[in-house]
Formats: sequence, C-alpha cells, structure tokens
Amino acid sequence: MRISGTKEKILKEGRALLQRHGYNGFSFQDIADRLDIKKPSLYDHYASKEDLILAILQDYNDTFDRWIMTVKEDTPLQRVQKVFDVFYVFSCDKGKVCPVLSLAADFQGLTKVVQKEMKAFVDKWLHWLELQIAEGQKKGQIRKDMDAKNLAIFIYNQAMGSQFQARVQANPKMTVSAGHNIITFIRAK
Repeated sequence: MRISGTKEKILKEGRALLQRHGYNGFSFQDIADRLDIKKPSLYDHYASKEDLILAILQDYNDTFDRWIMTVKEDTPLQRVQKVFDVFYVFSCDKGKVCPVLSLAADFQGLTKVVQKEMKAFVDKWLHWLELQIAEGQKKGQIRKDMDAKNLAIFIYNQAMGSQFQARVQANPKMTVSAGHNIITFIRAK
C-alpha cells in the first residue's frame, strides 16, 4: 500500500507517535500540530483514529513483506538475528517500539477490528518465524529438541521483551544482545 502527499505524512507521523507513546498517548490534534495542519483536514484522509491505526498496521504489514524479501538469501539463524536488528533500529529512534508492541498495552481498549488485525499480523509473524526455525532444524543449524512452533513463540516473546527492556533501560543495544543470546540458545550443538 503506497500512498502519497498529506495522507502519507499523517500515516508516518501517526505511526511515529504510536511507536513512541502508544495508542492512548497521542491524538489527531497531536498529529495536526506536528504537521502544522488543521485537525479537520485529517478527517479528509482518515475517518477516525481506528482507521488511522488500521492503515498503520497495513503499512507495517507491507513493510514486513518487503523486509522478508531482503533477508530471504540469509541463513535461518541470520534471519532470526535480523529480527532483533530491526527492533534495535526502532529503539535508536527516540525509544520507539514496533507498532504491534505499542498497541499491546491498550489491547483491551482497542476496537475488535483493530484487535483482529493485530492478531492476524502476530500470527503471520509467528508463522514466518516458525518456517525459519523449521528450515534451520532441517539443515541442522537449529536445535531440534523443541518443536518449531514453540521455539518461534519463545523467540517472538523474547523479541517483544527486548524492545520493552531497551525502552525502560534507555539502552537500544539490549535488543541486539537479546538477539545474540537467542542465537546462542537455538543454535544446534
């Protein structure tokens, strides 16, 4: 989904605010102020905050799809490490976290539609990660004493937690360190 002009600026600023402050930490007025536009003009592009969040999730999903293509030639272990590298980049940008993690704290207060889209994205992410683990296990690179699905869930949880810790400790390198520790843990002996 590629968009242009004001709509793209709103999406970009909304995503940045979401990643820094969470769902309840920003408003349309905040976006309007940062873009130096009138708040009612935001509604010409997004009918509601829910619509904006859904667009952010779709954009993040599209970004994920493009990112997958950039790592497809890497080994499964390298792909897993690069997940943590992405979160490092977020953390270095004013303590951002991934959009899904930023929405997680407010999950119960989100609309069912947004919850459904979040779950779909997490499921997609976990499925991709499970495929990387299974491939690595088949190639003898990743330990086989845990099934791929449970190992994917474990890694995902560590990735989300590493972002949280990096933010709380104001230390983005914690995400990279967590990635290295995960690689050490999952590497076949």
